Amino acid sequence: MHINGDATSSKKVPNIDNIHANASLANKDPFKFSHGLTGVDQSSNYLFVHILLATASALFLLALAYRILVVNQHRRRRALGSALHRFRSQHRHRYHAYWTSIKQSFLYAPSWTSQQDEEAPSTNTRSSERPLSQPQFLTIVIYVISNIAYCTAISSQSQPQKLAQIRGRCGTLASFNLIFTVLFALRNNPLIYILHISYDTFNLFHRWVARLVVLESVAHVGAFAFNAYNVAYEGHSGWASISWILQHSLSYRTGLAAFITFLLLVVHSVGSLRHASYDTFITLHRLGVLVAGFGLYFHLAQHALPQLSWVYVIAGLLTGEVIIRVCRILYYNWSWKHRFWTQVTLEALPGEATRATFVLPKSWNATPGSHVHVYLPTMSLWSSHPFSIAWSQSQQTGYTRLDSEKLPSSAQYFEVGTGASTVSCLIRAHKGMTRTLFERASDNTVTSLWGAIEGPYGGFHSLDSYDTVVLFAAGVGITHQLLFVRQLLAGRTSGTAATQQILLVWCIRGMEALAWVEHWLEELAEMEHFGNVVRIHVYVSRACPGTQPTPAYLDVRQARCDPTEVLNGEILAQDGVMAVTVCGPESFNSSVREAVRKSLCVRDIDFFEESFSY
Repeated sequence: MHINGDATSSKKVPNIDNIHANASLANKDPFKFSHGLTGVDQSSNYLFVHILLATASALFLLALAYRILVVNQHRRRRALGSALHRFRSQHRHRYHAYWTSIKQSFLYAPSWTSQQDEEAPSTNTRSSERPLSQPQFLTIVIYVISNIAYCTAISSQSQPQKLAQIRGRCGTLASFNLIFTVLFALRNNPLIYILHISYDTFNLFHRWVARLVVLESVAHVGAFAFNAYNVAYEGHSGWASISWILQHSLSYRTGLAAFITFLLLVVHSVGSLRHASYDTFITLHRLGVLVAGFGLYFHLAQHALPQLSWVYVIAGLLTGEVIIRVCRILYYNWSWKHRFWTQVTLEALPGEATRATFVLPKSWNATPGSHVHVYLPTMSLWSSHPFSIAWSQSQQTGYTRLDSEKLPSSAQYFEVGTGASTVSCLIRAHKGMTRTLFERASDNTVTSLWGAIEGPYGGFHSLDSYDTVVLFAAGVGITHQLLFVRQLLAGRTSGTAATQQILLVWCIRGMEALAWVEHWLEELAEMEHFGNVVRIHVYVSRACPGTQPTPAYLDVRQARCDPTEVLNGEILAQDGVMAVTVCGPESFNSSVREAVRKSLCVRDIDFFEESFSY
């Protein structure tokens, strides 16, 4: 016990930093149910943490089982396609009633119908209001309900003891859930690579678990404050009692700072504020995480509470993320031998777009569908921005790549390129860095500066086991699809892909967008089997004055794209198993998703979506 500093008084002051549990009547501490472990049911707290961990593990194992099932299915199809090629019939693969029913009503079904815009814009801005898929919705509901149930599983006791139990339970679960909150926010989250679930999905889970942490923190602080508010000490009660505790304990002051920071993090993470200035948001968010982390650490360390070990786990995750990012940046962007750092060339394009080409000192082969985080310090000092890889090539590798799911046909398949590589991204000008980038590029024909890329990330979906592939893109979403066409054509030539038909559907507002990818389309057109395998339909939604000559391999249509009509035509001529991918704004993605779901009653189709969201 601490002795009051008043020399004339020998009255003992309650030790607010005492964590030992003593709920007996002999304990005369008036604040005993407002601090420490008095009244806290620690055994039940750890029981529910273990149950919550088991729940998360069960969801992980279900996702892992699904991934293994899908990978094995793709390997069998790819092996069959490579061995028999044209001499087989895949009618038995076309339709499986039970499996397609699961896809139609669960796997590809949104949890609610989103309001679709009248026009799919040419944008690479991501929408936070996209509807959850049924698997995402079910996962969130299970986890949220579990937390609510555990927080309310309180034994029947006196009100101060009940509130002490709530304080301990909610504080314990909030601290534990912070581990998932941080893990799901990491670009290098190992679960992404194990489960092949997109960062976008884990970022969605990050936001929902973070909301749980804040709600449990509110309950934790509220239970503490209610008990303290009702304590009379030295003739004072109410807010004076709460103030007295804060004055006499660093732990509670730092805990309050962490709590206020958590509230601010949730408020400033609202979609409209987040999108208004993303660079400002991400900087403030990182600073807020540091403040909240240090506050939580001192809150737990001052009392040596058992949850302190979880803070070390969180610190380890954040530190590991920084180390991995720095190592990836240095490895791909710096050559000690040649004293060469990545150079960036900017070229302004029609339609307020910028082509950014990164010349890397080392070989770098991108997987189709992957993206990178771009660092341009002269444009945005320390922020990075994610963009899909439109095109990449190493000097000595051509189109070869190493894919863990691909069946190699020759030793040449494992060839690893050497020398410099180029990685190109298309960046539409909106606000902030993208607008500054376009204005900088517009000042000169070609602008050169230094920068770096971090990645690649994503690109888990392999399409080379499908006979028919339909690729939908809207606006700069074309950057997600070009490498798929290149990889599938190369696989068709080498006999490692089952591809028989490729339809690329690109929706744009005006013909000026063709300049974005014209050079790359010409390279694709020069590849073997292009004329027999690939068809490119371009839908232009805005009327164009006069006529503009277009290459013969482009089928330009002055109309809005109807995905249902497109898929109906492809199903009638479908050769084997079909894959449909889409990359664009949510309104366009939703229309393609619904078209696929309608078509599932006739054919078995696999659907892959890439959305732009943050």
